[in-house]
Amino acid sequence: MSNFSPEEYDAWYETPLGSLCDRLEKEAIFSSFKPKGFVLDIGCGTGNYTLEIARRGAKAVGIDSSFDMALFAKRKGDEEGLELSFVVGKAEEMPFKGNVFDGVLGITALCFISNTERAIIETNRVMKKGGHLILGELNRFSYWAALRRIKAIFKESSYSGARFFSFKRLKGLLSNGGFRDLNWSSSLYFPPINSRFILKLWRFFERVGCLLFPKNGAFIAVAGVK
Repeated sequence: MSNFSPEEYDAWYETPLGSLCDRLEKEAIFSSFKPKGFVLDIGCGTGNYTLEIARRGAKAVGIDSSFDMALFAKRKGDEEGLELSFVVGKAEEMPFKGNVFDGVLGITALCFISNTERAIIETNRVMKKGGHLILGELNRFSYWAALRRIKAIFKESSYSGARFFSFKRLKGLLSNGGFRDLNWSSSLYFPPINSRFILKLWRFFERVGCLLFPKNGAFIAVAGVK
């Protein structure tokens, strides 16, 4: 990931586009993933999902390779009075015992991880039998991904150097990593433009997109069971 400060990274969620994306992505994730017990957030960043897991009543742990991100997330959790734990470490070599977590999620985390296969193996290791995993990534076959690639050529962004995924690739990673009962969803069909006028039409874009291009939303999520 580019060397953006946690404050810069979090500021995106305050924009009209960022706020709407965050809401729709969380609806997609938590319609398939019900946090309970001990839940790990891989690549937690500024704690967006770690905090949400705790708000929903689960015991949340976030892991990120950036100390600054983890510290920023911890401070946000403290401000809300949430009981959270954050660890600095790599998804490919997580400092946890095996069979610890009841659930694991990773949202736009794999795109910044160099060895995705190893990260999935590690995820399986730290999960309990019957635990649920969900991964959410930017769809490589969406025009959002194309625009982010073009933007990264001319301007540094949080997605500079990121690798995007297809449904086939994500499902293959989970299947090969020992996960079963896979299910998927796709969302974000509206243009990635920070315009309140354009974003007011998001329901139209979502309905048409889901009908005509069910696997080509900008955000894709795949879930499975260990």
